Amino acid sequence: MTIGLIACTNDEAIVSDENKETSNFAGKTSDEGYLYAKAFYQSNLSFGKSVDVIDPDTKQGVTITEVKVNNEARARGYVVKQIKTDTFLFFADVNREKDLLTVYDANTDTQEIFSNLTKNEDYKTSEKFDFIKYANQKVTASKGCGFWKKVWGSCTTEWTESAGNGYCINKRRTNYYFLWRLIDSDLQITSGAYPCNQYQ
Repeated sequence: MTIGLIACTNDEAIVSDENKETSNFAGKTSDEGYLYAKAFYQSNLSFGKSVDVIDPDTKQGVTITEVKVNNEARARGYVVKQIKTDTFLFFADVNREKDLLTVYDANTDTQEIFSNLTKNEDYKTSEKFDFIKYANQKVTASKGCGFWKKVWGSCTTEWTESAGNGYCINKRRTNYYFLWRLIDSDLQITSGAYPCNQYQ
């Protein structure tokens, strides 16, 4: 049996300013993250806690800031900016009543909605995606399936397993991540059954 994996390093990222209240982030209407959040919610906004997460390999990272709607006690939105350039990267809304995650990618100007969160173990163990409180729990560095792929991206694993009676099949799993949390997973069978010794 042969197995191919994309490995993730165990190096830990640097997390700073965790739980720091942010009063000046997106305080100007020219800030793209603020404008997008304002358009998304169409409500009064305030900004809560902020955390910087830095990749120890590249010394680059992101700032994650909470967005609170109509003075609600708990943030439901998150604005993500690149630390070095102050560039608006992503916006996310966690609708915890309907268990929906909406992610907007400013670079591609695309939005994706994930609706299967009630079956998502990461969702359950992070208090329904509290991206500030659990910012440093699953962060990996740049190598392999590391820092930037798990800020927003995917990692693919391929392997071969027995199908019985001397036959094998190939499988591929793609995991999708946002802020180091697994948000979706897709498993595919990529071959028909073939003799396991065919490629030996």
